[in-house]
Parts: sequence; C-alpha cells; structure tokens
Amino acid sequence: MTETEIAEKFKSYVSYRLPEARNIDIGFISPIFGGASRLTFRIELNFTMDGKKNSQRVILRREIETGIIDTKSRTEWEAYRAFYGTDVPVPKSIWLEEDPKWLGMPFFVMEEILNCFDATRLFMVPPFDAVREKIGERFCRIMGTIPTVDLAAVGIEGKFEKPAADECWRRELDYWEATINKKQLEPNPVVRAAIRWLRRNPPPPAQKVVAVHGDMRPGNFLFNETGEIKAIVDWEMSHIGDPLEDLAWGLNCDRIWSWWQREQLALMAPREKAIGIWEQTSGFKAESDALFWWEVFSSIKGMAIWISMNNVYTTGGNTDTIICFGGLWAGDHQRRLLIEQMRGGK
Repeated sequence: MTETEIAEKFKSYVSYRLPEARNIDIGFISPIFGGASRLTFRIELNFTMDGKKNSQRVILRREIETGIIDTKSRTEWEAYRAFYGTDVPVPKSIWLEEDPKWLGMPFFVMEEILNCFDATRLFMVPPFDAVREKIGERFCRIMGTIPTVDLAAVGIEGKFEKPAADECWRRELDYWEATINKKQLEPNPVVRAAIRWLRRNPPPPAQKVVAVHGDMRPGNFLFNETGEIKAIVDWEMSHIGDPLEDLAWGLNCDRIWSWWQREQLALMAPREKAIGIWEQTSGFKAESDALFWWEVFSSIKGMAIWISMNNVYTTGGNTDTIICFGGLWAGDHQRRLLIEQMRGGK
C-alpha cells in the first residue's frame, strides 16, 4: 500500500471517527523509518468542526504482516493510555482500530510530539553534547519511575497477564527461546549454552511484579535541545514482570549501540551512576547477581530479535536495509557480548 493510498484510506477513517467533521484533508504524510514491527507515519490532519478550522499533527502506527516482533496494537495502545498523565511522559493516544478493513492491518493514532529528536548519536555534537548527562539522568529516573506506577490506578491491571513473582523470568525466557526455535536458520551454540545457564541459575523472585516497558533503550525516547525528555515511545513489548528487566535491557543495549563507550549508558551516564539513579527512584535494589542474570537474558532476547530479522530478510519477507543491518551487524555484536558474559565478564 502506497503512502497516497494510506492517506486516502485514513481520510475515510477520520470521516468515520469524526462524522461531524467537514473538509477533511491530509496536509502531508511522511514515513518514519527504522521500525521493525510497525509502519509509522507522521500525518498533518486538517478538518473543519463547528465552523472552526482545525489542524493536528498525529502519528499513525500500523501493524505489518512481516513484523519482527509478534505484538498487537492494543498492547501498545493500552500502555500509552495507562501512562498518559503520570510522571512517565508519553504522547496522548487518540484512536485504536483493530478492524483491518481500513488499512489492511490494525493500527492506532496518537499525537505527535513536535520539535524533538530520538537519535542518540546527536549527543556527540552541539548543542546536545552539553545536555546529554542531563538527559541521561532524566532517562534513568523515568526508567525507575515506570515500576512505581500503581497498576490498578492507571487501569493496566487486568489488561496484561500478571505472572507470579517467581515466574517472571521463566515466562520471558520461554517466550524468547520459542522465538529462536521458530526463527533460526542456522545453529546458535553460544545462544543455546546461555539459555541452559539461565535455566540452571534462575534469579530470585521479582521484588515486586510491576509494569515493564520492554524496550527502554536509545532511540525510544524523544528529547529536545534543552535536555528535556518529552516522551517515552515504542511500548509494543510492554508487559508486567520483574523491575530489573528494563534496567538490564537498557544497560545491555548500550553495549550494542555504543560499543566504543560501553560503560556509558547510551553515551549519557556512567553505568554505576545509572544504576544508582534507578535504585533511588524505583526503591528497588539492583543486586549484582540478579542484575547479571537479567543482562544475560537481555542478550538472549536481543539475539531472538536479530535472528528474527535475519530470517525475514533472508527469506524475502522484508528487504528493508534496517532489517539486514539488525540481522547481521547487531546480531554479530550481541553474540560477542554474550560470549563475554558467559566467560564471566559482566
């Protein structure tokens, strides 16, 4: 489906959602590249309501048939709805549509956060280099705030499966091992050895079963030139689980995307400082052995994603360059990190 076709179909959808609106027009539609589980577009939506002209910038996120991660729009939608208005900044959600008749697949619409950036490589250049530590501290505080949110109060309890405290690790490991079993095109002995180690050495039960973003890393938050984080985005892997999971994933991803400065969380904060801020904000302890287990698990989760990318690219399901990059380059670096972790180099 072309951008023009999506724009026309979206106009029809807006007319359905806003039957009283007149002169509905798509000012522009522009793809946001880089996602592996959604087609994402910036859209300027213009219409007249009660004789008044309205112009609104929105983000449309539509599921794709060859998505790398098997997630549903409702999962991400429910997370945005739950956290909107809390101390965790997120865009305001507008519409969820699960009927594929409109755009071929389920999708949702949310507000666009303007005048912000998501590329952490900007921290290497002015004016962002001067505020990257400020952004890093804020990121760690937000990451520590997520597990403090009352699940019932924000309406997310009952929407997501809630495992027992001593089952959080097993559920996640089972899921991502099953993904590897399904998607691998070649043997992965290092991955299999690490999975065996994780099962033989389970972490302690979760200190509390909490909300987990699932992908707290560089690229999934929007910041501005003054060092403010305006939104945490990409909640498609959100779930309820162990609070250490997000912290470990953030630290682990840093070693992939900032390989040359691996003790700096996303080029923003030293590792120990990041952990300290998270502990202070969340009220939970990042005990070293438990955190190490979740970091090794994060490498397995990462490998599952890169293996899935390699599968869909190699078999011709998705030929986007970013998919090839993830399957080859990121997979190679993740495997090296996993080897290092299994040798005891935390």
